[in-house]
Amino acid sequence: MKTAKKLVSIASCLCLGALTLVAGCDGNSPPFNTDAGTNAPDGLSIPRDGRVVTDVWEWVGDGTVCGSISRVPELPPFDMLLALDTSYSMDFKEKWLSVKAALKVFAKDDRFSSMGVGLQYFPLRAQCNASDYEAPDVPIAPLPMINTQLTASLDNQRMSGGTPMVPMLTGVLKYAKAWAKAHPERSVAVILATDGIPDNTCLVGDKQVLPNTLDNLVTVAKTAVADKPRVPVFVIGVGSELTTLDEIAAAGGSKKAFLVDTAKNISTAFLQALNEIRSILACEYEIPAPPSTELLLDYTKVRVRFTIEDKNEQFFSRVANAAACTPNGWYLDDDKNPTRIILCEEACKKSHSEGGKIEVVFGCNPKPD
Repeated sequence: MKTAKKLVSIASCLCLGALTLVAGCDGNSPPFNTDAGTNAPDGLSIPRDGRVVTDVWEWVGDGTVCGSISRVPELPPFDMLLALDTSYSMDFKEKWLSVKAALKVFAKDDRFSSMGVGLQYFPLRAQCNASDYEAPDVPIAPLPMINTQLTASLDNQRMSGGTPMVPMLTGVLKYAKAWAKAHPERSVAVILATDGIPDNTCLVGDKQVLPNTLDNLVTVAKTAVADKPRVPVFVIGVGSELTTLDEIAAAGGSKKAFLVDTAKNISTAFLQALNEIRSILACEYEIPAPPSTELLLDYTKVRVRFTIEDKNEQFFSRVANAAACTPNGWYLDDDKNPTRIILCEEACKKSHSEGGKIEVVFGCNPKPD
């Protein structure tokens, strides 16, 4: 049986004097934000004396300060709030029955133990009231503790109404943002599962919510990842012709929606999409504080290196945001006040390769007087 051998290093390497960051502080570094795929010398996060520094800051060298934090990667503590479409159209082609079956399997899968899960449905009876969606039918709580509650909730659902997605997402995100703020040590995401896009319900907005249009849904999703705390919105489309959902997914922080073809095994594909979303969040790296209060991280001096078994070295390149992602790209969660480095989807998949290792290296500058 294969086991994960991936090691993630988040390293900060500083050189006093000129205060430029170099590989291992030895002067042989490639330029920052180099084009992905170029080769470079080894030693990005290993101090000069060869010691491996784990979970501590350490200062070594002659007039040079190098600090590194290394950790064996685990899937991050993760909570998801599932917003499930229960409109009339979900009754066709056994879409709802398949989604329900997949979620029951998901809840009993040992791989997802300790993950927090909550459920909300749309439309609710007062379908245009965003505040009604702020209280999930199943509040976020860890698996498997809520298996019974989750199963009962799924079994009690009946299909009705249309797709008031703007008021729904507005309310759901208010709950998710409050949860994320109260649990800063955990990643939180909203998973929107639907077979459609906003319809002509709830077209009259008010002070609480925008009218129910696709453009406004994109705006709500975009705000979710732009404002702190960041809550990405992933989209699972249950149908064969739902490429419009890619626009919502891109606004919510991923490049495209996960589309589940109703002509195939919906339950298996839905479960696979949930697992892929979880893996994507394992490619978000928290930015460490600098080793001194006299220093500031310099986000123009960030280098992300990928190796497989310490060979086949590549440097991933910075892109503007998720929408601009490339196969070997990464971006900051917030350009002005970043807290995480996020690998683009293809780079994320690559980083999960057997024997793969990611190292993120930061440069610093002294605080201005």
